[in-house]
Amino acid sequence: MMGVIILIVTAAFIAAAVYLFKRSADRKQTAEPPSSAASSREDFDLPEQKKNLAPIRVERLADDNQWLEERWKLAEEHRKAGDRSIFPEWYYDPMTSSQKKWLGKEGIQVDQPLTKGQASDLIDLHHPPSVQQLEILRFFKKPLPDDLNHTRAAHEIALLFRDPEKQRSWLRRPASQLQRERARFFGVKFPKGVTESQAELLISDKVSVLEEKGDPRVDEWDSIENIIHRLSDEQDLKEVFSIKKPGIDLIITALERLREEGQSYVQSEDNIESVVQKLVELKPDLKVNS
Repeated sequence: MMGVIILIVTAAFIAAAVYLFKRSADRKQTAEPPSSAASSREDFDLPEQKKNLAPIRVERLADDNQWLEERWKLAEEHRKAGDRSIFPEWYYDPMTSSQKKWLGKEGIQVDQPLTKGQASDLIDLHHPPSVQQLEILRFFKKPLPDDLNHTRAAHEIALLFRDPEKQRSWLRRPASQLQRERARFFGVKFPKGVTESQAELLISDKVSVLEEKGDPRVDEWDSIENIIHRLSDEQDLKEVFSIKKPGIDLIITALERLREEGQSYVQSEDNIESVVQKLVELKPDLKVNS
């Protein structure tokens, strides 16, 4: 049984790692056959970054320009060496027409051929890191600068996961607080020392059973988790609600109190202001002094 769990967890990790790099390339593309110019990878060199970035908005890429040049130089070195530990195979495919169109809308004129990966890098310079990326970087205590973008985050994570021990550390990380709250909600008991990956499998198995039975708790938890995510953006909380970021346990308590007063989890999701009001009622020092 343990061997099966290890295989499942390993497969999940590999899929997640691929997803971090492939996410943006697939988001705004349609599949296209490689062009004849790029069909022979031995003769296909990455273009010179400095020639392609000239028309890009300088104020946004001033800090990223040199970093991109170094990343793309590393990508070419890895391509020639056959090393796919950081850059996956698709990274070297030709840029798609959808990517080129998206770059054009952003005012980025491409005069020389880019790869799919390079185009993805440029696109994701304009997107923030994903929740999972931030979770991984925090786990390894990596700095999170205010201007961190999806491309830089993905690169840092790829560098981290070249080390097999770091991969194992990530897989062995303990269950998160959100997972423990979710398990409690669904009546799942965790064994001592449960890892995040094991916890996710245990919860998923229980949820699958509940879904087949049409258990309302499945939709209820979706509302709870949406509320938790809604109340996790510190800047938004400060600007919109004038409160500090509440802990997950406090949010759960507030939702349970509202439910006792007759407001369902779904209704609380639709009326987030009532949740904020209950949070401040439970913990007045959440309020930000104006």
